[in-house]
Amino acid sequence: MDYKYYRDLKHNYLVFEKGPEDDEDNRYQYRMLEGGIKGLVPCSERNINGGKFLYYDIGSMQPVKDRFAVGGMNLEQLRRLLSDAAAVLEELSEYLLGEEGLVFNAEAVYTDLGTGEYRFLYCPFYDEPMDFKGFAAQILDLVDLGDERAAELAYLLCEKSASPGAFTLATIKELLSDRAEDAASGSGEPLEKRTTARAGFDDNPGEYIRDYDDPMDEDELYDEPSPGIMKGTGSGRLKRAGQKLGGRLQLLFSLLFAAVVAAMMYIRMNYILTKEENMLSILVMLVSVVTGAVSFVCGIRDFGGKRAIGKSKDDDKAKEAGYHEEVYDDFDDFDDRDTFGGTPVRITGPMSGTGYGMTPAGFEKEPAAYQETVVLDRKKESDDVTLYSRNLDRTMRIALDKLPLTIGKMEGCVDRVLGDPSVSRIHCRLLKEAGKLAIMDLGSTNGTFLNGIRLNPREMTFIGEGDEIRMGAVFFDCR
Repeated sequence: MDYKYYRDLKHNYLVFEKGPEDDEDNRYQYRMLEGGIKGLVPCSERNINGGKFLYYDIGSMQPVKDRFAVGGMNLEQLRRLLSDAAAVLEELSEYLLGEEGLVFNAEAVYTDLGTGEYRFLYCPFYDEPMDFKGFAAQILDLVDLGDERAAELAYLLCEKSASPGAFTLATIKELLSDRAEDAASGSGEPLEKRTTARAGFDDNPGEYIRDYDDPMDEDELYDEPSPGIMKGTGSGRLKRAGQKLGGRLQLLFSLLFAAVVAAMMYIRMNYILTKEENMLSILVMLVSVVTGAVSFVCGIRDFGGKRAIGKSKDDDKAKEAGYHEEVYDDFDDFDDRDTFGGTPVRITGPMSGTGYGMTPAGFEKEPAAYQETVVLDRKKESDDVTLYSRNLDRTMRIALDKLPLTIGKMEGCVDRVLGDPSVSRIHCRLLKEAGKLAIMDLGSTNGTFLNGIRLNPREMTFIGEGDEIRMGAVFFDCR
């Protein structure tokens, strides 16, 4: 089905074009939609140049596919999605509308980033091959599988929606009941956790049964990569939490040893000790000083995540969020050619000595003017495009080596946080298509511009070295 995204000065729209037969068969549904139904995306019918269109006002809402592509959906958010879906289905029944026109697709179910409310599309002539069973499989891909209860509820959703004759509203209500909640929390009867095939799971879920109760060592628990679309969660975060907790304990031990040393010094200064007591106090002080110093050093290292000298706390937070923020400095660029004393050299034999500044035996100094020119690999050069901000107080560098990459100012929902007021919460996405680098605006308020031209919402546009990209008021150069 053909649809497009359109933006005017203040609104984002998802636009469907109607055919003549659609207009005749669904007049009642259109009237109900224009009147407004709670839980649905607001819709209006427009006649433009002899054609008839449905304009869905999505505003600043984001599809659940984009909203949870980075952080993953937790239990509370999943239950909110199911409860909002149940409320919409009940509302439709009051207007004598069936669920056939409800679009169950992760790209067509929207969420308000501020309130967490979900809105659904109702299109009477929507003909894409997607039902509630397929929607459940999409939700399983978006759930944070590190949240055990959310993952269990998602597996139950897939299992029950795949059963023959499953009714959507009844299935959702059963999952939201107290009994299902007890089962998901582990207080009821034990349930088999089924890993369901992501794309169109099989009707026989028993083929995918996996026993999660098998003994697992600590390394496997922390290092096993979590399936699904999960960024910024899982093993890395667990390791960092463990390091910080261990760091705090070691710092506490160092303070206790310091207190022991202070107590020993107080006793030696205020009391007369025998020879044995004097030797014992000295031994206790030495052991306490050494042990306290080791605990202090290890605690600082673990608690700070081995923070390098000159790195700020903001840099560490940026690394934990899954991205790198560096200050671009000409002094950070190094020439990695083999040089000796600033002059290119050619190795022809073994070194005859050691030590800094000694000329190796067999090294022939060759002036750069006589060396053969190396032809740069343009293809490789284009693959290493990096974005450098131009008008920020501190230059931001965005490496494009790991794609797709979502940019915005809402931490936890994007891969790279750009904390400028003109940037939307989920602003744009950089990705690779057919081996080429591309950018897509995600319905941002102030828009994404390529070389001064505003991009259409959710329309992929190729970029390359030398292009200028503007996100809100922030300019980036592709280099």
